Amino acid sequence: MLGPADAGVTGGAAGGPRRIFIRNDVMLVRTKEKTNTRSRQRLLLQSSDEEDYVDFSDCDEEAEIIETADHSSESEQSCVDGNEVKGMPHDDCHFYIGKDKETLRINNPLALPREPKRKNVIKVLPGPKCNGSEAKSEIESFLKLFDPEIIDYVVADTNKYTNKKKSSVNYSRARDCKTTSASEITALLGALFLIAVQKGGRTNVLKLWASNGTGMIILRAAFCYKRFLFLLRSLRFDDTSTRKERLATDKLAAIRDLHSAFLKNCRNNYSPGEFTTTDEMFVPFRRRCVFVQYMPNKPANYGLKLYALCDSKTFYIFNFEVYCGRQNPGPYVASNQPMDIVKRLVEPIKGTHRNVTTDNYYSSYPVAQHLLENGLTFIGTLKKNKEIPPEFLLNRSREIGNCLFGFQDDCFVPNKKEQGCAFPVVNA
Repeated sequence: MLGPADAGVTGGAAGGPRRIFIRNDVMLVRTKEKTNTRSRQRLLLQSSDEEDYVDFSDCDEEAEIIETADHSSESEQSCVDGNEVKGMPHDDCHFYIGKDKETLRINNPLALPREPKRKNVIKVLPGPKCNGSEAKSEIESFLKLFDPEIIDYVVADTNKYTNKKKSSVNYSRARDCKTTSASEITALLGALFLIAVQKGGRTNVLKLWASNGTGMIILRAAFCYKRFLFLLRSLRFDDTSTRKERLATDKLAAIRDLHSAFLKNCRNNYSPGEFTTTDEMFVPFRRRCVFVQYMPNKPANYGLKLYALCDSKTFYIFNFEVYCGRQNPGPYVASNQPMDIVKRLVEPIKGTHRNVTTDNYYSSYPVAQHLLENGLTFIGTLKKNKEIPPEFLLNRSREIGNCLFGFQDDCFVPNKKEQGCAFPVVNA
């Protein structure tokens, strides 16, 4: 016997078995066959205290299955199609309004799909790949990045400059300005690496070549210090005879070929992991260059600024570009806006489901949305003057360790009072 309450019935397509749910205050009849929700007819059946049963004799003759549900009417949602409740907020939800007065975020996540989309699932294992996996020693790994082709054209450009210098400078000995070879250039690069490892970048060259036991014997075995200084002065990475024309359209003309070849090898010989980082690098440099940067807050005040995409675990540089300021008109003109920089750096890993982490200089909602649309996820910090709701800013009335979460579509903004705001974009 049903108590005095309303009984709801949903009509279904004729010919299919129907299912009746009897609750404390609601009776439902539903067909197993799926129909369009908008086309369903809902009838309200009223019953009184004196009725002992509900007569369904007017319904179509079809097999009925009657089940008793113990759930209350407030929690039962079997009469509503799953598409209707998907994304509906709960009663205890409230919204955060961004500083732009348009962006809304909710404090609880929306209903999740039955099968979450797969994100951050990469099909290629991180580490050396292709020819890079064949390296068995340090020198072989080095030659995968500085391959013989790069060394050969460095030798050719250096010899061109050396021959030009011979005709303009009279050397007392011919061996002081002789041309170089691939083995000597390789030895020069190895000597520079060794000096850097031994923290001798600011040491006088004569001390490095000292024969009283304080110098490096291996340097004296490779070449004398005069030859070492001559090679450093003569080292060239492009054809100096055509540099002037190329500088008209490219500020990086002096090392453009080297940069392109080295970057290609970096991409072809290594596969980054599932977590990558985008940030700037500062390389100390105080020579003549039109795009040398001055940063007083860095250990080295003068240097070259690079934008790089690195593996977060191994710190391997997978993609990078040199900041040249405002580039000359030509094929290498590029925007230096943070969003455009991120777009160019992540180009090789689009659609690989990797994660990109940035600091507050690059983080913004458009950047996160662009990466999500191109098969990448995003985590970054936000500045206070960006699209952060006022509730997420530091407030003395909030307890330390207190957290807030704001959800919007496929991203959410968490906030912890003692750590500021982070902006991860992950698939819900």
